[in-house]
Amino acid sequence: VSTLSATSVYLCHRSHKAQRPPPPPPPHSMTLRRRMSRGRSAARRMSTAKKDAALTVLTVACGYDDSLRAWVAQRIRAYAARHDYTAQVFLRAWDERCDSSSWEKLNRTRAALRGGAPYVLTVDADAVILPTAGSLRDQCAALDAAGKTWAMSDDENGPNGGVVLYKNDARTLAMLDEMAAQEQALRSAWLAPFHWEQRAFMYAIGSSHWALKNRLQGWLSLPSSPNSAAHAATKGALDPQWNTRLDDASPRRSIVHLAGGPRAKATKPAMMRALLRLGATNAGVVHRFTPGTVATRGIVAEARGAWAGQGFRLDEVTDRSVALGQVGRLAHGVCGLPPQVGRRYLRAYTHPNTSFVQRADMWRYARLLTQGGVYADGDASPTPAFLGEYARHISEGGEGLLFWETPISGEWRYPWVKIGALTGISQYARIPEMAQFVMASGRPCAPWLKELVELVADRVSRFHATGGFERRSMHSSQDRSVVYHTLVTTGPGALTDAARNHPAAFANVTRLPLSVLWRTVRHASMHSWHPGLSYAPGAPAPTPAAEGEPPRAAPAPTRKDRKDRKDRKDRKDR
Repeated sequence: VSTLSATSVYLCHRSHKAQRPPPPPPPHSMTLRRRMSRGRSAARRMSTAKKDAALTVLTVACGYDDSLRAWVAQRIRAYAARHDYTAQVFLRAWDERCDSSSWEKLNRTRAALRGGAPYVLTVDADAVILPTAGSLRDQCAALDAAGKTWAMSDDENGPNGGVVLYKNDARTLAMLDEMAAQEQALRSAWLAPFHWEQRAFMYAIGSSHWALKNRLQGWLSLPSSPNSAAHAATKGALDPQWNTRLDDASPRRSIVHLAGGPRAKATKPAMMRALLRLGATNAGVVHRFTPGTVATRGIVAEARGAWAGQGFRLDEVTDRSVALGQVGRLAHGVCGLPPQVGRRYLRAYTHPNTSFVQRADMWRYARLLTQGGVYADGDASPTPAFLGEYARHISEGGEGLLFWETPISGEWRYPWVKIGALTGISQYARIPEMAQFVMASGRPCAPWLKELVELVADRVSRFHATGGFERRSMHSSQDRSVVYHTLVTTGPGALTDAARNHPAAFANVTRLPLSVLWRTVRHASMHSWHPGLSYAPGAPAPTPAAEGEPPRAAPAPTRKDRKDRKDRKDRKDR
């Protein structure tokens, strides 16, 4: 439970009797009357299904500044609007006894139930509702089916009162009355562990954690309720997605609870702002480019669901003409980018010899520059740990989040990867090298992305003008290869060089090690080099023309391309 604030959400089902009775059937033929009657019945069912709940949010906040309370209120109202609930938000100014806010949550819950609300969901203000949170209808139905009258989740300290669902039942009211009656007794013991209403839940159901505290601190704590067995019998299980922690291994999140006492006062507001930004700004948008049949692949669909499950919204582009229009914005001097740089970038993007892979790289940089947020390859999906890392670093005012995809100097794997690159075993363009299959910008128009766009525009233009770069510190048989050209002109090599050449612009960009990348992102490596996709190296194909562009011829194959094609044909003949 929050030590600073509490939020109460009331879920009230409207009675069918409250609906306006249907008008009498018009004096038409019997067939028409039956058709109109069926239409009115269907309309009433749709209206009832859509507006079967009114959501009233009562926020009793203490200790947060005005801007943060406004963000909390905005998120709750947005959630209510999405599901056609109604919301009322009440904000309290600073109160030197902040624990009274959490006890007021119980009193308002009792008042709502006695006022006729069939269901009440209480949510602490530090339990942030994510923008992808769904309806509570299934939770209410599950409570009814199980014959329970209230539900909450547990954590390592016992029952967690951050998110609780109540049903309007005599047993629920009796338990709440008994809990409220303990307020003065529980708060009066100044040596007790804490004064929040969390103690009332432990008292009511006699949780194991509460019993342990009784044994260790007997004279400091109150005993369990004499009706604890009856109260515990009416307690149901709340779906974990409605009360998750940042570090929980939960594949689906609807609410993230930043639980913690006074020790979390310094970091909690920043983390709350970071999570609230997921819905209020583009920081919570994941941009993906999945053209053609790529969008229908199973791994791409699974990654789509994984991002949504962690509370992110998706901006998925499948049409190359749309991507061209988005890149074309740079030619108009957006984000303070010099127009000549934007025009050079667009010319490089539309050049006949620019490959599909290079265009995909250039699109992601342009999209992050103009929109901010997260970019991820279609086959890159987050683990439950990603949200915590992302919120933690964005909350600290970071302008970006990048990952090393190779070991860095000082790690035991670094010499081995270095040897692999020198001998041609690996195809890294730089050692160490940063990944760009997943990357994030804390805001639009970030300085580091401007430098990256300018560097890519220059390299791709020079690449077409000179016919390619010479291979350096790599195996000679791969000179002028398609893969290497892509890595150094638009890929990870270009990103790594931009960070190395412009340290000031990248000063506020967090770079996390390879071990964190492995822990937070799963990458199936079904990227543009995957044999199952078109335009893979060794199988040159015409560069697809975007809508409105003239058809383009395929680039002339190099000697290595011709040799690779002959080798594949020989293997097939054998």
